Parts: sequence; C-alpha cells; structure tokens
Amino acid sequence: MSRPKSKSGEKPPLDRPAIRLKINIRADMLGAGKIRLLTLLGETGSISAAARELGVSYRRAWFLLDTLQACFREPLFETSRGGVGKGGSTLTATGQELVRRHQEFRAALDEIAEPYLDWLESQQSGEPPS
Repeated sequence: MSRPKSKSGEKPPLDRPAIRLKINIRADMLGAGKIRLLTLLGETGSISAAARELGVSYRRAWFLLDTLQACFREPLFETSRGGVGKGGSTLTATGQELVRRHQEFRAALDEIAEPYLDWLESQQSGEPPS
C-alpha cells in the first residue's frame, strides 16, 4: 500500500501510523516545522511571509530561526534591513544544504519505514483509543 506523501511541516493524519522526526542538535531540535520555515524563507525571501504561510507570528518564526542558527557554525540565512530596497532574507549555501539534506534523509526514512507502517496500519483496531 502506498502511503500519501506530505509536505515537510504538515502533520500526518491521525488515523494512520506515521513517523514524526525530531533530531537533537546541540541544545535544540530540528524537525519538519523548522525545515519548512527555512524552505519558505528561501522561497519568499521574507521571514514575515514565511511566518504567515506557516501560520505563526513573526516573533515565533524569528525565535525558531535564531535558536536553530545558534546550533550551526555557519549562517543558515541572511537578512537585510528594510528601506528603499525593502530588505528581505535569503538562505545561505549552508541553509540550502541543510534543507536539501534533511529532505533527502526524510525521503529515505519514509521509504525504509513504509512496509512497517503499512503493516501497523493493517493491524490497527477500527476504533481510536479513548
């Protein structure tokens, strides 16, 4: 049985077995939400726009990016102030590499886990736990 693929950062449906990946890195955790935030920052060129698309406040997005950045030697993103040029944000080469490697790792993990998750789904009771 083929499992539906979801965009990074989206929660899987609760009626099927799924893996939620969180990677400990230094004093922080890296998961689908932060990867999605970085991806959106790269696509939109704006922390504000990425935050809106993700459904979090600018302050929350900045906090997540700042705590993640503290775990890396090289910058993951760069920002420029507003004004005539309107400012903005861009992913650095390291930020792009982090997103790419995380997505590849997640795809490989999903492929390996699919038979096991399919088996778990076939063994589920019809009623969710109360």
